[in-house]
Amino acid sequence: WQPKDFEQLTEADFTRLLDHAPELVLLGTGQTLRFPHPSLYRTLNERQIGVEVMDIGALCRTFNILASEGRRVVAAIVSSS
Repeated sequence: WQPKDFEQLTEADFTRLLDHAPELVLLGTGQTLRFPHPSLYRTLNERQIGVEVMDIGALCRTFNILASEGRRVVAAIVSSS
């Protein structure tokens, strides 16, 4: 995962997540929720892979629960400046 902050997100970043064969991607945007333009994760949507935006605390809790259930979940975290 290359982008360090929200402004650096590109469509290619989300497309690379397909290498992990996720059924769900959790995007953590720091303490503030920021929603990327849907065109950035279009490829994921086309493959019916969910994208959920959340703060870091919620992401960590959700990731742990889903992973413990054996779900194919990927956490992608950027800072929100």
